[in-house]
Amino acid sequence: MHILNENAPERWPAFRKLGFRFSFIFILSFILVFNNGTYPLYGYISTPLIHFMQRLTPWFAENILGYSYDHSIFINGSGDTSYAWVSLLILFLLALVGAVLWSILDRRRASYTILFYWLTTAIRYYVAFMLINYGLYKVFYMQMQPPRLTQLLQPLGEYSPMGLAWTYIGYSQGYNILIGSVEILSGLLLFRKTVVAGALITVATSINIMAVNYFYDVPVKMVSTALLLLSIFLLLPYLKALFAIFISGKPVQLLPIQQPLFNKSWKRKSLFIAKLAVLLLFIVQQGMGILSTKKMIVEYLKKSPLYGIYRIEQAGTQGKSIPEDWRLIVFEIDNNKVLIRNTDYTPQRESVVIDATGKKITLNNYQFDYQINPDGNIHLTKTFDDHTAHIKLIKQDVQAFELIQRKFHWVQEYPYNR
Repeated sequence: MHILNENAPERWPAFRKLGFRFSFIFILSFILVFNNGTYPLYGYISTPLIHFMQRLTPWFAENILGYSYDHSIFINGSGDTSYAWVSLLILFLLALVGAVLWSILDRRRASYTILFYWLTTAIRYYVAFMLINYGLYKVFYMQMQPPRLTQLLQPLGEYSPMGLAWTYIGYSQGYNILIGSVEILSGLLLFRKTVVAGALITVATSINIMAVNYFYDVPVKMVSTALLLLSIFLLLPYLKALFAIFISGKPVQLLPIQQPLFNKSWKRKSLFIAKLAVLLLFIVQQGMGILSTKKMIVEYLKKSPLYGIYRIEQAGTQGKSIPEDWRLIVFEIDNNKVLIRNTDYTPQRESVVIDATGKKITLNNYQFDYQINPDGNIHLTKTFDDHTAHIKLIKQDVQAFELIQRKFHWVQEYPYNR
């Protein structure tokens, strides 16, 4: 058997040392600045760095690049803000200058084997923790939600590319569990002996994430690209071995990245305890995050007392108390808003106040009394000086939607593509 030891001591050529110096500065600074809460407790100690970047980046953009943007926007639900891209450029330039200075001051060093190990360790934990986090949120069906009532009424042309992707993925809980489980397998990166298997999985996973982010305009392009490049970086020491396995068909032995040798046992024990503590903190952080997010989702998606899709019928009512062209009304989330679809099917959001105790609803600046009939229909009444307005809200069967009605079939004589 031919054994490829990618970690044998050697004297690195100049271009490799230069490349490592740049990579070391750029990758570590990227992980520190764009950590995204990946490392446990890191958010508590990174505040000074984040505040520094939030002052440096706008100054650099205005004075060096001549690029103006809203300085109040940092990184939010979008990871591809102007602030993020300018910050990335700063880190890139910092790495270039740092690599040159480092090369001048440390030009006699033969290699950076130990530093390379610690860099790969930082990368392994960063990629693994981030993908495990995303994977758990998919497994627990919290990242992409199933289609809501308003989405069931939304024509395809009204969807944004991201909204279309989110609805497509969110429709199927099973699909969420599948792709989430694959992302959780990135945990193989946490162990040196399974780094190659873990990195191959994260390469495939991050390519899929990148494809969705790029082609459906999801604003997490920078981080997803970083996950792919970092996964490839972890495979660099094994390129010859992987070529031998997959291309040449030769048997090889993949040796793990060599860990620094500690002569004293207390150092080895301390390293083990530190790793165990980080993993335990991560597990606790994930558990608390999942519970907190579940609670937030339940609170945010709290159903309206009149939850449902209704067709508006006010025929025979004089002095219309709501616009005559309103055709559908959707009560979904208890957030004092309803969706209206008019005769042209144009969507509009309207304010609503529902008093479930007093059976009153304020809509279109009128307060109505309402009664829910046994069949689910709602009867609205409003008494004026000269007449009483009667409006009927006829509840629509949500289960009648093709997307909800159509279930899994093992046997299909013909494709059912509508």
